[in-house]
Amino acid sequence: MKKHFLSLMTLCLAALSVSAGDSLRLKAIPHTLQWQTRPATFTVQSDNAFTMTAGKGTDLYASIDGSFYVNNVPKLLFTPDRDFIFSARLRPEFKNVYDAGAILIYSDSSNWAKVIVEKLDNGSIFIGSSVVDNRITDDSYHQAIPTADVHLKLARSGKVYCFYYSTDGRTWKLLRTFSFKQPQQMRIGFYAQSPKGDRLSLQVSDVRYRGVAFKDFFTGE
Repeated sequence: MKKHFLSLMTLCLAALSVSAGDSLRLKAIPHTLQWQTRPATFTVQSDNAFTMTAGKGTDLYASIDGSFYVNNVPKLLFTPDRDFIFSARLRPEFKNVYDAGAILIYSDSSNWAKVIVEKLDNGSIFIGSSVVDNRITDDSYHQAIPTADVHLKLARSGKVYCFYYSTDGRTWKLLRTFSFKQPQQMRIGFYAQSPKGDRLSLQVSDVRYRGVAFKDFFTGE
């Protein structure tokens, strides 16, 4: 009982220290994570799991014709190794259209890429991606899924970047491969959004990171 109480207190203190600071560590990632725009709330659940909440009107979006741009989502980012395999299980608590959670590559406010699980206008849940170069995007809608619970992966080998998804965290499917033209000061991590709602709670778990190049192009392993 005493051991359980001490473990619980450690997790509570970790959550409090995260709330007060701008950086944190997760055991699953061997690099310091930092906030690029803070969330409404954030709680650490374990060595490889946490919950973050995006507030009202938060979005990361560039319209295809360049007429609209917004970038005010909470982002939790870290600087990766040159080659890496990075994945996590994301479960957004969808309430409103365009609520979403994502894995993100981010160099600056004009250059980023994301693989996202999002609620669309018709109520369906889709996995999509965008690669944004100087605020010019190429939005892609890849796969409808029956549940909001999905594993997403970002992997890099040399100049090749890939996005993947999985329904069980074991069998991975390639969504797209792409180049990223602004790798300088590149960071990777997570974000959540609620552009039409009051807030969106994103549960992130099964976080995995390896600082190695993938060997299998089609699975990112």
